[in-house]
Amino acid sequence: MQINTLNQSPCTTEVVFVLEDSVSTIDVIKKAQDKEVFTAKAASSYFALGEGKNKNYLAIGLGKKDKLNAHSIRKALNTLYSQLKALSIDTFAVDTSTLGDNCTRLFVEALINSSYVFDQLKSEKETFKLKQVDIITQSVSEVTRDIKISQAIANAQNYAKDLKNLPANICSTDYLLNEAKKLVATNDHCSLHYIGEEEMLKLGMGCISAVGRGSPMPSYIACMEYRGGKKEDQPIVLVGKGLVYDTGGLCLKPWQSMSSMKMDMGGAASVFGTIQAITRLKLPINVIGVVALVENSLDGNSYRPGDVLTSMKGITVEIGNTDAEGRLVLCDTLTYIERYKPKVVIDIATLTGAMVVALGGDLTGLFSNNDTLAGDLKLASKESHDPAWHMPLHAPYHELLKSDVADMNNIGGPAAGSITAALFLSKFTENYTWAHLDVAGSAMTGFEKATATGRPVPMLTQYLINQVK
Repeated sequence: MQINTLNQSPCTTEVVFVLEDSVSTIDVIKKAQDKEVFTAKAASSYFALGEGKNKNYLAIGLGKKDKLNAHSIRKALNTLYSQLKALSIDTFAVDTSTLGDNCTRLFVEALINSSYVFDQLKSEKETFKLKQVDIITQSVSEVTRDIKISQAIANAQNYAKDLKNLPANICSTDYLLNEAKKLVATNDHCSLHYIGEEEMLKLGMGCISAVGRGSPMPSYIACMEYRGGKKEDQPIVLVGKGLVYDTGGLCLKPWQSMSSMKMDMGGAASVFGTIQAITRLKLPINVIGVVALVENSLDGNSYRPGDVLTSMKGITVEIGNTDAEGRLVLCDTLTYIERYKPKVVIDIATLTGAMVVALGGDLTGLFSNNDTLAGDLKLASKESHDPAWHMPLHAPYHELLKSDVADMNNIGGPAAGSITAALFLSKFTENYTWAHLDVAGSAMTGFEKATATGRPVPMLTQYLINQVK
């Protein structure tokens, strides 16, 4: 899709956004409003031929002005794309100013997301594609910059969706390692370092090694290094949980909960997407994207409830539940990345079902041992319209993780499940500034017949853009 910024456009189709409590200045749309053929209610639409039939207008309702927000704009863009497809219109002009101040980025990102189709595994492919969008503006240079950023973010978000939507028999640990190799090969500032199971054992990574033990797939920790900043600048490290599939291990999940478990690598997918975005934007910053690639399956070698594992940090962990595997994978990875002397570490993981209970499917849970970092991520969340909620690392709940036979248990009981999971990780992040994003709800839509959202790529990319500023 080509997106242009122009003072005026020769396109024969113009998209017009209309607020419910306003009257369009375009005569044919105004007449439709007067006759109540078009009400401009949220996500409504109206198509009309202009005078002389040399201009088409596609009006999209935004609802009432005081109700206009990122969510309603995205719904309007979904309606727009479905109408364009139904009418076979692949080229159009639009003035985005009706959406509000500084909404060009939201428009572009929402349009690209609306056009996303996952048909890689289907014989019949989607044939409709948008070819050209002309954004009419008097601030061409400013809007052109916004378009560049929003295209990079939205395309990276869709890249993350592709990875998450692939089934585990295709998107294996080897597949994702190869994806990391391809991603760094596209940029001169990138390099890749990875370790396999043999080196994990040599390094004393007893936790991540145990999780992958019941699967024939090899386990890896892959580090994609992007060095766009000064050589001496400390890197920001993004750590993604990459469970390509999670059966729950010996604590086997019910079958209803397994259909979406190919997306348990959502944290890793968001790291892949963010690295793609910053390389395309050529940000002058040092970022290391680390993905821990494992499958939690089961056979005679699987780790068991009651086992005691020794982490790379030397902390011993009693296994209360083999389905609380993400924190075991992350704890060794979060210790391993200390070698990079990070400025900041952010881990991203579909970690706990309790997060969905607490915040639903739209909000990402944000935990941090540093209020400044938490504030920076909240700002990036707001600016990117990728919502997150700051959750507490409530120290007294460490008591819930006590074990009679080891330093810690890997579960904390039925209460405060997301908090105790974050507290577990906090024991391995005491040597640096750290944040944890629990995306169990926001990375996908539901658990049965789930589809990927590609989040939190927008938040992470905006955070990195802000660090450059």
